[in-house]
Amino acid sequence: MTLDVPTLIAATTLMFVLASFALTAHWLANLGTPGLRSAAAGVAAATVGSYLLIPGENAPTAITIVAGELLILIGHTWVWLGIAAFWNSRSRVIAYAAAAIMVLAAVTLGSHAVEGGSAAARGSMLSVYITVFSFCTVATLIRALGGRRAFYKGIIKRTSVGAAIAAAVFAAHGLFHLYRSYEWRQFRPDVNYFEGLPISVWTQVEAMIFVLLLALVVIIMTAERLQNELKIQAMMDPLTQALSRRAFMTVIKTVVARSRRLSEPVSLIMIDIDRFKRINLRHGHMVGDTVLSQFGERVMEGRRAQDVFCRFGGEEFVLLLPGTAEDGAQLVAERVRQSITGTPFICGEKQASLTLSIGVMTARGDDLLSDGMLDSAYKALKQAQKKGTNFIVSIGAAPPAA
Repeated sequence: MTLDVPTLIAATTLMFVLASFALTAHWLANLGTPGLRSAAAGVAAATVGSYLLIPGENAPTAITIVAGELLILIGHTWVWLGIAAFWNSRSRVIAYAAAAIMVLAAVTLGSHAVEGGSAAARGSMLSVYITVFSFCTVATLIRALGGRRAFYKGIIKRTSVGAAIAAAVFAAHGLFHLYRSYEWRQFRPDVNYFEGLPISVWTQVEAMIFVLLLALVVIIMTAERLQNELKIQAMMDPLTQALSRRAFMTVIKTVVARSRRLSEPVSLIMIDIDRFKRINLRHGHMVGDTVLSQFGERVMEGRRAQDVFCRFGGEEFVLLLPGTAEDGAQLVAERVRQSITGTPFICGEKQASLTLSIGVMTARGDDLLSDGMLDSAYKALKQAQKKGTNFIVSIGAAPPAA
């Protein structure tokens, strides 16, 4: 029994319609997630393209076929750009490359139709462009996750399962169309595009599987993204965007262990905002929250990538400075004090000025113990507070009590 290819094309179009609805609903449910709109629009464009290729009583005209094939390629383009945007790797280079490939496809497919070329040659060219878009998507996914090694580590640590599945889906899609391009070239020019040839059948089957998996991996990637965002939010203080105390205790142990291996100093700066409760009493908690938010921004303005900023308590903060000796820590503490005390905080029509008490310590070698470092920094902070307000005190490390 010969499979009816036109019926398979209709079934493929129906599958595209369902996937388009699913991705559109997914985009509307996650409006803040970049790239989902482009992915949904891409599947919708491919759906229209597949519909134009469905033969009725008469075979589609050359213009209809070219329009359908170009819409399928536009769909691949938008999905590629959507995935790039999802992983924050969309750039002008990618946009220009996608546009250049589409222009080339329009010229070659259009000129082929005008010249009355064979359906087999046209199908081969279409597969070549689909292969190019598929491999470009795979390359974008690998690059977005930090290259091949980072991509592999992400799979092992199960932090980028959705991206790995997406890369596998597009790689398989590209390889199939590479094979399809070769197969179509073997047919005679007079072969009917819609005859029940094995490659025609498998093309429709592959298209249905591909669009189903595409919708699935987009949903998986979004779920992973939301899960990671929730983890980050749990680790961060919402007002100051500093690490929470719990997350910081994990980080400092890692930094200390690494610094002991590398024989590097580590400095710790403990900061307390002097008389902060007066701001809440005088101006209200809304102003106090705004001041804390702006305080966090100022502290992190000059921070190095490796420095760690933590909200340790209500008005107490900690700066962890890996690879920083006493002089460097003193300079950082002074910079922080100047940035905070030098300019008032503007909160609407109100303004508030802050002063800081700061304790600084530096540890090396055997003194690199997280509990001892925090204890020393806290003692230095208390000495600064005993002097009054807006003082900086530096002391050495002390091992934790047994």
